[in-house]
Amino acid sequence: MKLEPYTFTYLDEFGDTNSATCRPNEYHSLMELLFDKYLQEWGDCKGRAWCGTCHIHILEGSLSSKMQKEEKQTLSHLDEACPQSRLACQIPINAELHNLVFKIITDNDFG
Repeated sequence: MKLEPYTFTYLDEFGDTNSATCRPNEYHSLMELLFDKYLQEWGDCKGRAWCGTCHIHILEGSLSSKMQKEEKQTLSHLDEACPQSRLACQIPINAELHNLVFKIITDNDFG
């Protein structure tokens, strides 16, 4: 049985809309996937939920995975955090990513 790839959309730090795909089990987290294929400087703490550099806002879709204590703590210190905020390092690669739309939040994000 061949597993279909997951496709999702993200708005980058410049406001450009990008489409991305990955195969099931190709990466452990959304941060790893984006860092490897699409973004240069991201994920300073290497997926430990400490730094907040992989902060995203989910615009369309939802995730059932609960936030762990470390992710909640880090998000509580970020100026741009909102109820739709997550850290990409804490989002596993699974079928919930399919058709998800999110925006990458950076320190220089003006919109």
